[in-house]
Amino acid sequence: MLERVVFDDRIMAIVVRLSDQDDQWQCVNRVAHITVGTRDDSVKPKESNDLLARWLEVGSSPETQIGEIVFTEKPVLKGTVAPVLAKW
Repeated sequence: MLERVVFDDRIMAIVVRLSDQDDQWQCVNRVAHITVGTRDDSVKPKESNDLLARWLEVGSSPETQIGEIVFTEKPVLKGTVAPVLAKW
């Protein structure tokens, strides 16, 4: 389920809630997410983990310079999970 978009001036990620009826999926990241994009090639996608850690600690506000948009309707998507080995 897609929950919300979290972003700053460098990176954007969608927070994901894993809906696994068999409880077979575990996320190694503190927050399960999809990295949507980065400002430029100097920003590595793994920095979304840092952004989401800051978001958990200080929240979103003009003071924290973290933005957040909550999806009113939480879309549920089916897909295939695969590692990202390189940025194209």
